[in-house]
Amino acid sequence: RECARILDLDTVPELYVQSNPQANAFTLALRDDAKGGGAEAKAPARPIVVVTSALLDRCTDEEVMAIVGHECGHLKCEHSLYLTLGGWVAAPL
Repeated sequence: RECARILDLDTVPELYVQSNPQANAFTLALRDDAKGGGAEAKAPARPIVVVTSALLDRCTDEEVMAIVGHECGHLKCEHSLYLTLGGWVAAPL
């Protein structure tokens, strides 16, 4: 919540911990492009920040806060949509 407050995010992202031996963090946000305010307009999906268990094990609280802040910065600048799509494109089949 602190990172979202500092960056003045419209929505506080959900925070998840993934059990993983690699230290990593990432964001996922999907935009809702529905126009108008009628019944067909859906609420946008809440953005997600994921940190791995290894990252939590290896970093101090201040370092984790900086990492989560970095990920929230991606949300603020709407980078997460492009990074997610880029990751899917770059993933081996």
